[in-house]
Amino acid sequence: MKFKYIWFFIALLCSTASFAQITIKGTVKDKANVPIPGVNVIAKGTSNSTATDFDGNFSISVPNKNTQIEFSFIGFTTKLVDAGDRTTIDVILEESSQVLDEIVVVGYAAVKKSDVTSSISSVKGKELQTMTVGNVTESLQGKVSGVQVTGQGGPGAQPRVLIRGISTINLSTDPLYVVDGIPMGTSINFLSNNEIESMEVLKDASASAIYGSRASNGVILITTKKGKVGKTRFTFDLSSGMQMMENPYDMADAEGYANILNTAYNNSGYSDYLPNASQYRGKTTDWWGAGIRKASPVTNASLGVMGGSEKHTYAVSLNYYDSESMYEIGGWERITMRINNDFKFSDKFSAGITLNPRYESWGGPSNWADFVKIDPITPIYKPADQLNGTENEYSIYARSPSYVWNPVAAVKRYDDYTDQYNLNTNGYLQYTPIKGLVIRTQASIEVGNKVQSIFRPDFVIDAAHEKAEINSVERKATTNHDWTWQTTATYSRTFAEKHNASLMIGSTMEEYNGNDTWGYGEGVPNNSESMREVNAATKNRDSGGNSWSSSIMSYISRLSYNYDNKYYLTGTFRRDGSSKFMSNNKWANFPSASASWRISNEGFMESSKDVINDLRLRAGWGKVGNQGLPDSVYQSNIGQGYYVIGGEMVDTSYPSTMANKDIKWETVEDISFGLDFGLWKNKLSGSLEYYQKKTNDMLFKKQFPTYSGFPGYSTIWTNVGAMQSSGIDLLLSYKDKKGDFSYGVDVTFTTVDVEMLSLSAEGERLYGAGNRTLTEKGEEPGYFYGYVADGLFQNQTELNAHTDEHGTKLQPYAKAGDIRFKDVNGDGKLDDKDRTKIGSPWADYNVGLNLNFAYKQFDLVANFYSSIGNDIVNQNISDLYNGASLTNKVSGLELMAWHGEGTSNYVPRLSKDDNNENFTKFSSFYVEDGSFVRLKNLQVGFSFYNKFGLDKLRLSLSGQNIWTWTKYTGVDPEVAGGDPNKDDRVKGSGFGGWNYPVQPTILMGLNVAF
Repeated sequence: MKFKYIWFFIALLCSTASFAQITIKGTVKDKANVPIPGVNVIAKGTSNSTATDFDGNFSISVPNKNTQIEFSFIGFTTKLVDAGDRTTIDVILEESSQVLDEIVVVGYAAVKKSDVTSSISSVKGKELQTMTVGNVTESLQGKVSGVQVTGQGGPGAQPRVLIRGISTINLSTDPLYVVDGIPMGTSINFLSNNEIESMEVLKDASASAIYGSRASNGVILITTKKGKVGKTRFTFDLSSGMQMMENPYDMADAEGYANILNTAYNNSGYSDYLPNASQYRGKTTDWWGAGIRKASPVTNASLGVMGGSEKHTYAVSLNYYDSESMYEIGGWERITMRINNDFKFSDKFSAGITLNPRYESWGGPSNWADFVKIDPITPIYKPADQLNGTENEYSIYARSPSYVWNPVAAVKRYDDYTDQYNLNTNGYLQYTPIKGLVIRTQASIEVGNKVQSIFRPDFVIDAAHEKAEINSVERKATTNHDWTWQTTATYSRTFAEKHNASLMIGSTMEEYNGNDTWGYGEGVPNNSESMREVNAATKNRDSGGNSWSSSIMSYISRLSYNYDNKYYLTGTFRRDGSSKFMSNNKWANFPSASASWRISNEGFMESSKDVINDLRLRAGWGKVGNQGLPDSVYQSNIGQGYYVIGGEMVDTSYPSTMANKDIKWETVEDISFGLDFGLWKNKLSGSLEYYQKKTNDMLFKKQFPTYSGFPGYSTIWTNVGAMQSSGIDLLLSYKDKKGDFSYGVDVTFTTVDVEMLSLSAEGERLYGAGNRTLTEKGEEPGYFYGYVADGLFQNQTELNAHTDEHGTKLQPYAKAGDIRFKDVNGDGKLDDKDRTKIGSPWADYNVGLNLNFAYKQFDLVANFYSSIGNDIVNQNISDLYNGASLTNKVSGLELMAWHGEGTSNYVPRLSKDDNNENFTKFSSFYVEDGSFVRLKNLQVGFSFYNKFGLDKLRLSLSGQNIWTWTKYTGVDPEVAGGDPNKDDRVKGSGFGGWNYPVQPTILMGLNVAF
């Protein structure tokens, strides 16, 4: 995708008043007398700042001897030193006794990590920036216990993020993202990882209940980078590389393909389909090479400027991300800009404003599987003797007897692209009338416009099947304009030196508005790009449009108390009113409570201080909600359609959804218990948590009963049943430093157990994914439901033994080499009652291993991620092993498939007819172990300090997704599955197929600061 639009501006003005200056030099070291490079050195009250070089040396100008100099570095305690009459100052920094003093963002506030009573995990932006990804949540994979991230592959694809499993079966499972205090929905594709200062994951309801109605899937808080006091600092970050794409299967060549099909035909009693297979030797059509690139470029670049004074700080960033598709066309391009300004007018008044303009463009074919499946004998283009000179440019391609449409031709015809423009403005005003009282009001406005343009040219490759006799053009424009406004008042005070309390009250209002218009037409005079407009259509013009609106009003409060930094209590309460419900159910309450006991601060622990630096017990309870259903479900809606009479299209209408005025909130109630610890000067730290959450009144779209007289495809939203998730989260972290060598090891471990507690009626069963999954009481939702494949019949004796009590064969059409399906209920029949649980898409464990090492100027990062215990339905088996179809097969299939007693007990015999339904019956034959271990990221870097006129220069080489271990034979074991557009995101999980794989990527990186 070409870089088509850049719309931005950068306006900065920095001035420094210079008077008589004193130059102070020195060295910064740690307690072991080892120099510390990269320490921030700031002359307080001025814009003068610098950083220490590799040897820990610095030089800074200060206006006078009364100036204080601040030395700060991550992992060390910040130190203030008076300049005095000295010109040389050597400083020793002490390692921070605990990251407990680190600030963690919670809902509508920020607190010290030591004061957190809920389950919150924090990840710093620096950890996220080691990977080049379009969606920053990919960088979270394996870094946070309790969070499962499944990559989707493909430019612009959004990963699936599950926080402590699923809590609903018919709605979105994505968490709520809150950026700089503003709820931004369930997608952050618009955000560059270079813009992020930190991410906090609110995992339990005691943490997320403050976000009430949209927090049932968890909440992720994102804080973007802000300006800092000091001289203007410029940064430039660039990573660029190639995404690799190899054919995931060793496919048969033309001769091998002929042999496989001939074997299938012969086994079914037919003559050869392609006689004299040797005639095709050396005549294989290289479809893959003709349409799929071995490597596609990916680029991530960011330019940042930040700095400021005590009165005004600023941060400006311009970010560009471009990921091209595996084809010659298509991809995803994003340009974002973020301008943060913070002003301090006095000790009482401060304000800030953020502007975030952005542009995205995406589109591209999705038919890469056809380049694998199409037969290797058909040429790409029609032979010259089949052309008569009247064909247009899209009609010169050959037709495959496999009935896979010519993929090269499909890519050539592709024209479906979307452009999106958004502008978000976020401003706040803060007032501190008295000590301890902070009043803050914050508002955000976002406007956006998305335009999708589609053109489908006319072509005739095959007069009976592969054609479009008339072209068509379509355009759809969607506009949104949303706003939020929230006001809070927080009062904090310490009583009698040991009683610390904080009370926050506030209110929020949110409104989301949108509309779309579309136009369609056929019969554009020609296929040229200049004519691809709806106005150029000459036939069957049509248009339409719609608008929508929803709003939420909320009241929020939180009370926090701790006694002597030992005993902590926190309670929150939120009351939400949503426009999506009628008056009797419009409002809902979401309370929470949590407590912690910091045992390490007790007097009886004094003797253990050298070993136990932090030990804390936590417990939390809370309720959150889900109102993520369409607007106005309490209304009956009429759908529009058409039918054809006498060649004319006639409009019609039908009842599509039925009203349910009693629809109410879906609620999730959870409890959690945690233990946090830090040992041996916090070199070893971690947490262990148990959680249990129960969902009640699940929002579910059901088919309207046929006896009602309404069409069978009419639906109604209702509240049904309950489900429960429980499990354990574990985080272990070890960090140490020996001279010039430092290292860190983080391990995350998560278990999730999900069970349906009830449905709307006793014994009710909910099917999904074309009746291949089942959800019922007492089981996990969406488990794979089918027949049990009990190996292959090896001989006639085994065929004769597979009978009922009267000797009647259970599989009368089976032959040796066919799949033996198990009579599960033992009733002597093989029917639908023998379908049973044959697998589960939900992992038993998720494990992350994160390693980082540094020696002098070298650094290395390695991130591993593992999913263990889940199954995947490999739908590609039917295409690759089934002799009944004419698609290409894996190389050597005639030997892999059963071809005599003992030759195989897995791949059935090749057959043109498949009378035993080896491939048409959904069975455990398709279910494979989906466990995998993947090296997500391996990066090595080398840094220069204060060289080439720069504060810092770092070069790096990275490999992403470069190694995967798995028994799964499909394309990629990172499979989410399910279609959110069909309310099947959960009930259709775990179905792998020709999904766009997560591609191995090799990148070079450059980081500059000056």
